Amino acid sequence: MRYTFASLALVAAALASPLPDSVASVPSSYKISNIVSGGSGCPQGSIDVSYTDSTILPIRFGKDFTASVGPGVAPDDSRKNCQLNIALQFSPGWQYSVYSADYSGWGNLDSGVKGRVKANYYFSGEQDQASTTLGITGPFSGTYTKHDDVALSVWSPCGSSAALNVNADVALTPLGSSASGTLVATKESARFTHQLYLKWRQC
Repeated sequence: MRYTFASLALVAAALASPLPDSVASVPSSYKISNIVSGGSGCPQGSIDVSYTDSTILPIRFGKDFTASVGPGVAPDDSRKNCQLNIALQFSPGWQYSVYSADYSGWGNLDSGVKGRVKANYYFSGEQDQASTTLGITGPFSGTYTKHDDVALSVWSPCGSSAALNVNADVALTPLGSSASGTLVATKESARFTHQLYLKWRQC
């Protein structure tokens, strides 16, 4: 897994959405210990994570995160998903929550085609989940942005480690019609940027 510095665009996005004062309190020790990806939108080994600090985790995906419908397009291409398991290690006595997440991309949808950008957040072994959805209806041609404010009830268990699961997908309907559509989760250079913000508190 290759870790890189965040791009200027990601830094600008973070500055444009300042975190509340409570997020400024973070544990003294914090690191990503492992990230596993899987799914039709992010095959294993296709992601890059730019670790910036203890509150912002920009994640970049490859061009596989593209959904398509239309004549001659296979039904499996109508939905692409990515399941991320992000393992974090931090000082004992803390727990964290996803504070917010930013998505961006583009679409080209004929009239009658409907697109969906969805994300589901949960911690391994916990029942609480948070889910958000953005709908896009054709005709549509251009870029989209999606900002999630995730319910703060979704907190990791108290301890020194926790695994955050993010299941994101892009999807198009209907199938088998003459109308065409493409929906891509992308930031630049045909790559999708998914930026997670973390919120911390002491147990």
